[in-house]
Amino acid sequence: MNRVRVSLFPGAVLALWFAACPPAAAQVADTSYIRFELGAASDVTNEQFYEATFDDTTLTGRRLASSPEVRAAAVGAVEGVGRLGRGPRLWFREEGTFGDKLMRSYTRFDLSGTPRSGLRLSLSPQLDLRHDRSFGDDRREAEFRPEGRARLTTIGRSNLLDLLVGGDWFRSEGTTELVTLDRNAGRAWLRWTRAPLASRWDTELGYGADVRAFPDSTNRDHVEQHGAATLRGMLPGAGSATIDVQLDRRAPIHATPSTRDRFWSGHGDGAVFLPLHERLTAELWLTLDGYRYDDPDTSVYFDYTLVSAQPSLHWTLAHDWAVRLGPRFEALLAPEVPAERYRQVALVIEGERLHLGDWLSLAPSAGWREYERSAATLSLTEPDLHSSYLFVEGEAFGDFGLPGRVRLRFSGSARYESHEDPSQDANSLYGSIDVRRAF
Repeated sequence: MNRVRVSLFPGAVLALWFAACPPAAAQVADTSYIRFELGAASDVTNEQFYEATFDDTTLTGRRLASSPEVRAAAVGAVEGVGRLGRGPRLWFREEGTFGDKLMRSYTRFDLSGTPRSGLRLSLSPQLDLRHDRSFGDDRREAEFRPEGRARLTTIGRSNLLDLLVGGDWFRSEGTTELVTLDRNAGRAWLRWTRAPLASRWDTELGYGADVRAFPDSTNRDHVEQHGAATLRGMLPGAGSATIDVQLDRRAPIHATPSTRDRFWSGHGDGAVFLPLHERLTAELWLTLDGYRYDDPDTSVYFDYTLVSAQPSLHWTLAHDWAVRLGPRFEALLAPEVPAERYRQVALVIEGERLHLGDWLSLAPSAGWREYERSAATLSLTEPDLHSSYLFVEGEAFGDFGLPGRVRLRFSGSARYESHEDPSQDANSLYGSIDVRRAF
């Protein structure tokens, strides 16, 4: 096993930054700065569910169980921007978390420049180090993700070529219920965008590939290829539409009997916007996801398609508020696994306010998920794998500036499920808050 020793605050990286970045007074005044942030953060997670109770091997009933987890930490960050002489622009950010259960250091550089007209080059390495003791685990992780990019724009800016090349080096150790394999990976993407000034439509085509190797499990080594296409344009009556699709193919490098890494997958998004009034817009959101395995089974690696549609109305209100209201329809289609098939309908309300740099988002929803029952279940020869249920959930996000250069950020979500089979009832709650002062 690879041993990882996590240094939470890589002083060598910080020293390199301060050596490479001269004092702000010596740089271009309108683009150079160094900022510091200090504060505190906390989050809470809890899930409630029913579990069976036993006396030796005799089932005696069920009881409500929960798994609450509370974490608290001091947080800090340093961010800087400068230029190396009159050449490339250097951006740097280091974030540190020192908590009772999570200790983390996240470092990112971005070095970018324009060596000639129409050509932009950038280099963006990231280093993420963490020691996490949440939920009874004790694991250390280190991940390094270098990334380089070249963007070439033609005269008139009607064509853009974007080449991205990167890697991913990940190592972990410790005790955990969630097994994440060590990996070495490389990836590349090439995208072509065409946006003629005289055309109402823009197009984008892309091809990419990832190669992943797992030192501790070579039968998981695989190559994943990607093809993507995007179409954006204007519709009559000031409307607009977007279609975004991607098709992926994963195949193992070595011969293996498992179909886990031998499949096709696809994802598609579509959106249509039609203004009805100065402050009212009709919207339609469509999503399609699917997997097709070379040798599907009926337990874990089975073929399925997930379809969702959300027609809605979007109102722009006074005081920078906006509200979206409409139903959301969802269906999971699994030809060979009736127990996994379901249909779902929900009513969704989304409220958002963006005002002078402050942001608030509220999204309550409620609905019903109906599972299809198999012939065996209908004849009562075996219990339901899933039971239909009513759900109510909500999400909230906020980012506010407070007096004294203080920033408050929070997020939260809650979900309640009431099943036809009461033994499957479940509740979940998550909330986090982050308060920082900038210097």
